[in-house]
Order: sequence, then structure tokens, then C-alpha cells
Amino acid sequence: MPKVVDREEMQHGILDAAMQVYAKKGYHAATIADVAEAAGLGKGTLYLYFKNKESIAISMVERHFKGMEDRFFGEKVPETLDDFANGLSQTMNIPDDHAKFIRVFFEVFGPSFASDTFSAKVAAFFDKLGNHYTGQIKHLQAVGEIREDADAKKLGRVLASLIDGMILHKGLFSISAARHKSMRSEAIDMFMRGLVSGAK
Repeated sequence: MPKVVDREEMQHGILDAAMQVYAKKGYHAATIADVAEAAGLGKGTLYLYFKNKESIAISMVERHFKGMEDRFFGEKVPETLDDFANGLSQTMNIPDDHAKFIRVFFEVFGPSFASDTFSAKVAAFFDKLGNHYTGQIKHLQAVGEIREDADAKKLGRVLASLIDGMILHKGLFSISAARHKSMRSEAIDMFMRGLVSGAK
């Protein structure tokens, strides 16, 4: 009886292999043969799942943003400022495989930011993230954890930008775990002080 292959699982395996190859060789220098070898497949088998190197890269980006959405938007609504701060720190502390992907992302898609369509897709994710934090801030205002005069919508978008910056720093500059933890702590502490009830 022929072996049943889980197509989605196989695609994820190929994407994982491609990530390793692109991180080591660079996207443009790597070949489909390199990816196939890293995945333990023949080129012909790989082509059953992805038609070319570009389709692998696009799938990697889609998986990356899907993973970010699952992590970011799966949080439960915080009831205290401490819960909020802890959630932000966890969100900024991306896994190493996500951090490695950031360099590949800019190598592959950096020029694409000149495209209004591509930029709009990325911007839409951060708009969604900003709205997510706007909702959390409004909830914390309602329960008296954050001062009422704080502009929740603006602060939500500021948080999305802060999170983006912290994640980019980890991925682009290979910051150590200890240093990144310290940076997260300082950034979040500074932000939280401005949210406390009665802060001027």
C-alpha cells in the first residue's frame, strides 16, 4: 500500500529547509536543488509542492505572518497593567526561527516595499495589530487601570510600531537574549509609566 503523505506537513518541512538554506546562503544565491537536498527530497518531488523559488518565498512570508497573528491575537484580554506588560514582553520575544526569517524577508522582499500593493498588505497587518492593542487599552481604561484621558487609538498604533521595532532589532542585529530582554523591559516600563492613572 502506498504511503500517505500529508501535503501540508510536507510543505512545512520544505519551508523549514528553505529557511535554513536561505539563512546560510542567502535567498538569491540558493537554488531549488539546495532546498530539495536540505529537505531530503529530489527536485522533482519538491516541484510537486512548490512551482519555483518565488512561490516558496511567498509561502514563507504567509506562514510567518500567520504565525505572528496566532501569537499576537491569541492573547486573552488583560485585566491588570501587569498582565498587559507581561503580554507585551512575550509578544516582543519572538522565537529564534522567526528572528532568522527577518533577514531573509528583507533580502527577498525589500524592493517590494516600493509596490503600493505589497506595502499595503504589510501595513494592514500592523493596522490590525494597532487595533488589537487599542481594544486592550480601552478595556483597561474601563476597569480603571489606565488613565481615562489616554488616546487609546493612537497608543495602540504606537505599540504596534514599538513591537515591530523590537522584533526587527532582534532579527536584524542578532541581539543576545539577555540584552533583548533588558531592552524589552526598559521599553515597556517607559510606555507603562505614561499609561498610569494620574500620570502627567
